[in-house]
Amino acid sequence: MDYNQFINSEIIGSITLGDVLGVLIIIVIGYILKHIIKRIVVRVLDKSPHIAPSVKSFIKSAVNIVLWTFIVIIAAERLGIPVTSLVAAVSVVGVALSLSLQNTLANVFAGMTILITKPVEVGEYIETDGIAGTVRKITLFHTVLETPGGAAVYLPNSSVTAAKVVNYSDMPVRRLEIEVTASYDDEPEKVLDTLKMAARTTENVLEDREPVAYVTGYGNSSIGYMLFAWCENKNFLATKYALTERIFYAFKEEGVTMTYDHLNVHLDK
Repeated sequence: MDYNQFINSEIIGSITLGDVLGVLIIIVIGYILKHIIKRIVVRVLDKSPHIAPSVKSFIKSAVNIVLWTFIVIIAAERLGIPVTSLVAAVSVVGVALSLSLQNTLANVFAGMTILITKPVEVGEYIETDGIAGTVRKITLFHTVLETPGGAAVYLPNSSVTAAKVVNYSDMPVRRLEIEVTASYDDEPEKVLDTLKMAARTTENVLEDREPVAYVTGYGNSSIGYMLFAWCENKNFLATKYALTERIFYAFKEEGVTMTYDHLNVHLDK
């Protein structure tokens, strides 16, 4: 039976109420079985520590699509539509859809590329296409990021593979960079020593990587300084905030003046 026979009204007219009820039963039973099979797959994947979370997410999406495909095929058979005819009809429609769904198909192949090359994985904090967040899942079409503000951002997989990706979680340690200013009345050497002392006395700053500080420039009312220190990746934000606060009190303890932009006006009689 070819495509013309598939759309012939005689086939449509031969469908009885019993056929329709049978299809509904198949859909209901198929949905229940799909749910059971999907739960089994999820359990198996969750008990497999060697499978990356991103791969697990991708497999779950693929299994869901495959199971729905089987349900549609079985329902079509119940209506008396041969699978070969259904495939022929789908192939004709598929040619038209493939032209309009190029971006969607590109996202599917991009998702497979992400899973194979692993530039990002679930649980990692990344920045791409101007958006930063933690990767929550990788589906057939999207990579989902959770921003620090709690928003879910759905990035097309093709944009992730095409754009530059900064993976902040890929390395075990990260460098802290804190910029401050101090008065011209304070000796630079004293300020630099105070900054390094603040880093050494801050919790979670790594002791095996000596903090360093530099003079970065001379402003209109202050001297600029930059402090570099290291911490474990997992403690980055907490350590950065703690060190920023510690510098304030270290300056007070050592008598260093932390300046701000100001303008001195002199009146001439």
